[in-house]
Amino acid sequence: MHPIRHLALVSGLAILAGCSPAKAPDAPGSASAPTGRDAARVETGHVVTGLMAHSFNAEQQGRILNMGYYMAASALCADLEVDAQKLGRAVEATLALGPADATEAQKRSQHEALLMFLGMSSGALIGSHVEDKAAFCDDAKKLQGGAPETHLFVAGAPSAPSTAPLPAEPPAAPAAPAKP
Repeated sequence: MHPIRHLALVSGLAILAGCSPAKAPDAPGSASAPTGRDAARVETGHVVTGLMAHSFNAEQQGRILNMGYYMAASALCADLEVDAQKLGRAVEATLALGPADATEAQKRSQHEALLMFLGMSSGALIGSHVEDKAAFCDDAKKLQGGAPETHLFVAGAPSAPSTAPLPAEPPAAPAAPAKP
């Protein structure tokens, strides 16, 4: 198994199990550290970005986390869908920020790593917002309301049946013609 994938798997399992490294107590007079769900979100973010640091620079990490946000919103919110073309362009733009002298094998490896970290970041966001889904979706819908070039969502209603909201009532079937 690829070492990064192995490390990602182990880290993910540790997060799911609720394990975390021991932390030094806060210095007196310092701002209080986040607790509960907020602390878990912060720690998860540190784990994901720490793993990404081995393969991606800070700007690439930010872009991957941003794409993960849109994917998480698409998964959690029935009326939001990621535009595949916009996402594809965002992936290519992120990869273009890598080393210019990379070999084809290195470029393939970067692409695979990006997809893996995209899945990790979207999964982490889904897991950390599943309990406050309504607020998360409301915030994401505000982004969709902006100019189309500023977000990765499809403009309008989702097209995929798995994410489209159910109609209020099924359409009436046309009446059969009467026989003479």
